[in-house]
Amino acid sequence: MHKVIITPFFLYNLLKRLFILFVLVSGVLFAVTVSADVAESGEQQWKLTEEQWDLVKQGEQLLEIPVMQQVVNTWSLKPNQAIELRYPGGEEGELWVGELKDWLISLAIPSQYLFVVAGSGEAGVIIIKIFKAGEL
Repeated sequence: MHKVIITPFFLYNLLKRLFILFVLVSGVLFAVTVSADVAESGEQQWKLTEEQWDLVKQGEQLLEIPVMQQVVNTWSLKPNQAIELRYPGGEEGELWVGELKDWLISLAIPSQYLFVVAGSGEAGVIIIKIFKAGEL
């Protein structure tokens, strides 16, 4: 019979790998369960606040906002879906949603899938919905 010797180095590496696996799995579960409101129609919705947007200065920073990362990743899984950008209205809202739309286009989402609609119902919030193209 062979003796199995468990060294402290082995235990350390095993625990480190289990911790990394735990962090990855919990992050995925959090993103799936908390981040999107999924309606029966398969429509998904997120809210982008002015506070989140004010932190963005460059394109790569846009994807550091969890909401935007989820929107881009969700759309990338089924790239023929439409994205509705429902903004708070007014001149400031129009400028904000125009800038957001330009950034999404720069991230390889074709403009034909982006629809801008006034009236998010909340000041300082853009509601982003992803749904099957043709349902708007």
